[in-house]
Amino acid sequence: MVRGQTQTNPTFRLAVEVCNAAAEKLQRHVCQHFTDIILQHSEDIREERDFDEIRAGHTLIQRMHKFCPDILLLVIPQLEEEMRVDDSQIRLLATETLGEMYADKNGSGLMKKYPSTWNTWIQRKNDKDPKIRVAFVDASKELVGNPDLKGDITGEISLGLW
Repeated sequence: MVRGQTQTNPTFRLAVEVCNAAAEKLQRHVCQHFTDIILQHSEDIREERDFDEIRAGHTLIQRMHKFCPDILLLVIPQLEEEMRVDDSQIRLLATETLGEMYADKNGSGLMKKYPSTWNTWIQRKNDKDPKIRVAFVDASKELVGNPDLKGDITGEISLGLW
């Protein structure tokens, strides 16, 4: 899934087909790749360049989820853990990333396959950082149109943000 490739490009379609066909075999390697990105660049996350690398990794996760979600079996729990770390930049990025993923066509499946991650994401409404609460509300607006997710989202928002 090369940057700039589109769904109509034969190279892109081939990469997606290979990822989907070999998802089970690639899951561990994909997880290791994203773990390496985070560990390599998180030691000095205050440098914008390092955070840009982490952000690029999260963008790639979103893109992979859109076209070959099964390959991310071991990556989704990593995102869940990122929502629990002390660093608010990482929590915000994980919240935004999952919000985008829940909003796409595979969002309902993501919620059903990873209920713990969904519940952790929902709890961002009570995050101690107001930027993260705002990111949760922004992402929630996109989910209200999805009948599978609408009930949980409207229920949580109606309970109020703390």
